[in-house]
Amino acid sequence: MDQQTDEQIRMNTSAVAISVVGLISSLVTCFMNIILLKTYMKKKNDMALFYYRFTLDVILGALVAAFLLFVVMYSYFSSQLSEYQNFIFYLSLPASNVGACRSIVTLCVAIERMVAAYVPIFFHNYRQHCPTVVILILAVIFGLTEDVVLYGFCNFHLNIPKNCAAFGCAINSCFLYYWTTHKSTIFALTFIFSLLLCIKLFIINNIMKTGGVELSRVNRLALIDAGMVCIFDFLPSFIANQFSTTRFFSFQNIGPYGAVAKLIGCAIEAFLVYRTMRKGKGSSTVENSKTIGRNSKKKINEIRVN
Repeated sequence: MDQQTDEQIRMNTSAVAISVVGLISSLVTCFMNIILLKTYMKKKNDMALFYYRFTLDVILGALVAAFLLFVVMYSYFSSQLSEYQNFIFYLSLPASNVGACRSIVTLCVAIERMVAAYVPIFFHNYRQHCPTVVILILAVIFGLTEDVVLYGFCNFHLNIPKNCAAFGCAINSCFLYYWTTHKSTIFALTFIFSLLLCIKLFIINNIMKTGGVELSRVNRLALIDAGMVCIFDFLPSFIANQFSTTRFFSFQNIGPYGAVAKLIGCAIEAFLVYRTMRKGKGSSTVENSKTIGRNSKKKINEIRVN
């Protein structure tokens, strides 16, 4: 009996430690993306998908922060909050929907950048025929299909285990398989299209002897996005898909490690994106100053000649 109680405490401590890290990352993600939206949001077609993603990250950060805060509180006050344990599911399901929506936007960014790199003329001529708002609508619809699959196809009935502190152990095996499989598939596709983009950029800068060509800001952001997806999205999803039934990687043992890893990645990505955007803004300012200086010098010379 004592051994079982100690085991329960150990599992709760693991979930708390991971959840606290995720909570901090969620708040950083939320505030950093608000700063990005307030500082850099402009009506530029090439950045529209990124602005959608910044907005989704704000929503995702807020939802996951609320979910993880409840997980921490539940771990410390499990007896008092036992009747509210279902909040673990009700708070994490919307976050999962937003995460699925975000994954589609990220995939579309990777596809868009890859097409622009390989067939730039085609991209320039036909990109405007696919409005970015349509991509956002399709992404939202995809996110909501999780609920349809959960209740319509997997016949889900809410019955959370007492030591469960994650979305993965609150759902049934049917939806867990769908959930981990579709995430792994989307993340793998994002990686493939991003790898193709990297290969093309490498060829342009090295094989074709056009070294010194600087990456555009959009391509930099796409590569940052892809790197974060591979490390902080694909790997946790793969682990959950393959090893969630083992004791060490079980959601009951170490809590919502998938959500926490995702938000750590989002926080790091938000910081890198902010640095990239700030650097790009600084470069544009310097270039504009140089252009103004050259124009002024040209006018002075013309006046002297006259």
